[in-house]
Amino acid sequence: MSDILRQVDEDLRKEKLSNLWSRYGLYLVSAVIIIILAVVGYQLKNYSDKKYNEELVEEYLNAANAQNIHDKLSLYENLLGSKNEYLSGMAELRIASLELEKGNLEQSLFILEKIINNKDYEPIIRDLATYLLLISNINELGKDEFMNHLDEEKVQESNFRFLFKELISIKNLLLGNKEESKKGFKELIEIFDTPTEIKIRANKFIEIIK
Repeated sequence: MSDILRQVDEDLRKEKLSNLWSRYGLYLVSAVIIIILAVVGYQLKNYSDKKYNEELVEEYLNAANAQNIHDKLSLYENLLGSKNEYLSGMAELRIASLELEKGNLEQSLFILEKIINNKDYEPIIRDLATYLLLISNINELGKDEFMNHLDEEKVQESNFRFLFKELISIKNLLLGNKEESKKGFKELIEIFDTPTEIKIRANKFIEIIK
């Protein structure tokens, strides 16, 4: 009887985790896309001083404002390999996110891996690619493979360290490492400059950890 009760309890816990991830997983992916657009908006002015860069910025904005995904992909692809490595990286990152929107997970992950391994891209581009890759594939990646992308130095130095810490706690929770997961979420809540929305999500996750 005790075995049956434990199995029922485990099934209920997994159902709660599944429901919570279904509720917040899409939100997190959407947050990445919003972050990408915000970073672009902040940085574009830095690349509009010269005529060449002005033209690239205009092409990027045209791609962002295109009416459908196919047009967006075509316009972003025109920016790949340009001398402006920042915009080229952002264009490739947007291509990966659009492939994800289309349901082409394998192609999206392939592009993200390329971005992560491209040493010519700025760290912020590669960090965004890392985050999108991990959150898009969080259920499939093993713990070691997952953590290979997030060594301690990378997490501490990245502009997205809070998002990375949150992802690690979510991964531990999905793996059943409840105490380790809870510890990670509590640390996020206790850090003074953790963004409010991340603290709110951390509290939500802690509520379901028994």
